[in-house]
Amino acid sequence: MKIHDIVAANFSDVFEENLRTEICNNGILKSVEADKIIIDVRTDIEFIPLIVSGIVKVKRRDGKGNGIFLHYLKPKQTSAIAITYAIENKKCDIRLEAESNVTYIAIPAKVVISWFLKYGTWRSFYFKLNHQQTAYLIEKINDIAFENLEFRLIKYLEYNSLTTNENTINKKHFDIARDLKVSREAISRILEKLEKEETVTLGRNKITLN
Repeated sequence: MKIHDIVAANFSDVFEENLRTEICNNGILKSVEADKIIIDVRTDIEFIPLIVSGIVKVKRRDGKGNGIFLHYLKPKQTSAIAITYAIENKKCDIRLEAESNVTYIAIPAKVVISWFLKYGTWRSFYFKLNHQQTAYLIEKINDIAFENLEFRLIKYLEYNSLTTNENTINKKHFDIARDLKVSREAISRILEKLEKEETVTLGRNKITLN
């Protein structure tokens, strides 16, 4: 499909006609495989990715190999944090990484910034995303501060399931542990407990919510 067809099919109910035309005229349609980095830490925000298909993982990284999972981006979304960095002309402190095969429209950051003055639908889109993503991060901080690891793990699995619309989460215990910033052994121990309680069913590199 051409970019005009993709924008019409996916964003007619989100953006006004003139804005959709600008997306087509300024955007570049791109595809990446799972685990590929779309935007990395310590880089200038040169473009904003508008997700068409697939799931993108957003992580906070310190540039020294340490990081923590923040949230996912789904189709018809982008990163409000990345837009904010672009507005403030700051280098990026997050990593956007393809969780699955992803197709997105790369739009120059300068063009995106200009849309705040020109299009009400873009302002509404950004503020809605910013509210959703900030609310999730506040909730996550609350969970880390006040909830035990079993609660956090179940919530993480449910969030993955809701994001992908699948009951089975295809992840290694190590990957979950890295996202939650805990040991793999702790994750494996809790998953085995949950399997005994028939909350989940464990398979090779996959977890199914019962």
